[in-house]
Amino acid sequence: MLKQDIHERTWFFDLEWVPDAMAAKKLFDLPEETTELEAMQKLWENTAGYSYEVPRPFVKYLYSRVVSVAFLSRNVVFRDGRKEIDFAIHSLPKLPTDRSHHDEADIIATFLHWVGERGPQLVGFNSLESDLQVLTQRALVNEVSAPGFARRPAKPWEGRDYFDSRNSEWHLDLIQKFSQRGGMTPRLNDLAVLCGYPGKIDMAGDQVVDLWLAGDVNRIVEYNQTDAFNTYLVWLRVAYFSGKLSEEDYIAEQDIFRAFLEAEAGNEGAEHIARFAEMWPA
Repeated sequence: MLKQDIHERTWFFDLEWVPDAMAAKKLFDLPEETTELEAMQKLWENTAGYSYEVPRPFVKYLYSRVVSVAFLSRNVVFRDGRKEIDFAIHSLPKLPTDRSHHDEADIIATFLHWVGERGPQLVGFNSLESDLQVLTQRALVNEVSAPGFARRPAKPWEGRDYFDSRNSEWHLDLIQKFSQRGGMTPRLNDLAVLCGYPGKIDMAGDQVVDLWLAGDVNRIVEYNQTDAFNTYLVWLRVAYFSGKLSEEDYIAEQDIFRAFLEAEAGNEGAEHIARFAEMWPA
């Protein structure tokens, strides 16, 4: 199922985005005084599938503003000759935050810069169809340069390649490993819950727009981080299923991750992590 052995540096990532009001103003030549919600409404009305029953259809990635990138890093380290697993949770923007300090270009540029510099394996859920396309399209819109991320080897075996999903697992989209798309494709939340993980906590993706309009970027980032946690846990199950982890290592890593969550939950402003840990039965 998985071709490559587990990488020593892996980032489990997820994005959140909303319809881009500035894009709507440019595309439809809207007056400057047009509100953000009014501009979004114009995008929805001009999107395929819009109707009274479906007032907020899925807007094309090109017309979507990235509002959060979250990733959980898993690093293999050696201390006193012993192999250990270190975790860290990151987000752009960092918590706590607010809309007055929000810069889409900086979020995208910073994330892609560090991917290029650190060279992790990227693991996502439906990330080939969504997150990677959003990142690259919006990077172009925002005039972002990301040579390290975009660099590709002449041959698949000569280096990392985040764009070649057929020959490379440097960008591993989990859903591609157990779904042929169509009506049988599972949602991350459903798969996570059935596997015994917390899934989404107290909100869903369709609430992101309203939170953004209300200026509650903190809650969007918190939601984004919990999706990164769920993505990691599903990956861990896939790695075990694929024989990349023994049963002993699989159980031990769950304990390590649980301890990480409990430690993070003690930090200020980490109530969402505490809730995630509480909802994951031992």
